[in-house]
Amino acid sequence: MKTIKKSLCIILCFVLIALCFAGCSAEEKADTITKDTMLIAYTNENEPFIYTDDKGNLTGFDVEVISKIFKDIKNDYKNYQFVKVNEGYRVGEDIAYTDDNGNEYIAYIMVGGLQKNNCDFNKEFTFTENIIDNRVIAVGCENNDTYKHTFASIKDARAGIVSDIAKAGLDKNSAIKNNVKSITEYKNADKALDDLKAGKIDIVIIDEFSFNAAKSKDGLYALNGELDKISYVYSFKKWDWYVDAVNEAIYELKSPDYNDADEFTPIVEKYFGYNASSFEYTADNK
Repeated sequence: MKTIKKSLCIILCFVLIALCFAGCSAEEKADTITKDTMLIAYTNENEPFIYTDDKGNLTGFDVEVISKIFKDIKNDYKNYQFVKVNEGYRVGEDIAYTDDNGNEYIAYIMVGGLQKNNCDFNKEFTFTENIIDNRVIAVGCENNDTYKHTFASIKDARAGIVSDIAKAGLDKNSAIKNNVKSITEYKNADKALDDLKAGKIDIVIIDEFSFNAAKSKDGLYALNGELDKISYVYSFKKWDWYVDAVNEAIYELKSPDYNDADEFTPIVEKYFGYNASSFEYTADNK
């Protein structure tokens, strides 16, 4: 009899544990969108922020961060789902999803590599602290003794330029642009850096994402300073209180005071190849 009771207790413990895990899974990504689902909007896939992997699953930096912080920002929502919306979608106002019964749902968070200083973005929406930064830098080669570490040294340099972001950054700095001898545009970072090593050009103007994704950076260095910095954020309806909840949740994800270790920086490095974030948040930011 005692053996039977003991077996029943063991079975009951397993059932309770299973129920606990079932309760946890209810807070994960939603299979079906309902009024209890937090919608998170994006307009286009933008790797590494948000994209479809080889297995057909939506993944990326933003996807992983949201999965980590949802429990802290969910409010009355039970689960969440990412929804693709049209260009020009106004977060917190426009309909993001309509179900088969005609029920309409609005997304209150927008992700997907949104640039903070883009058009009237600052005026029309509220956004988080800078989450990811992409700097426009100049890269030199150790084999070239003429151009060393400062922008002041690149007078009459033969410059290579990679990406529209880098080109825009150089255009913003007319004094530096007018100082170089020539500009050659490259579609491929590896080709530009190979030409730099071969002495065909003297410097490469490039954004940091592209530079860190290049195959070989041996013998290359970034000059001190930057030509421009593009900051990526999450967006909300103007004056939406939710921005503070998300800022706080990311701060707690990053701070070892709330976890055994910083869980945020490893996610950044996983998707960007280096620590591309300068995220800072305190109560004074509110």
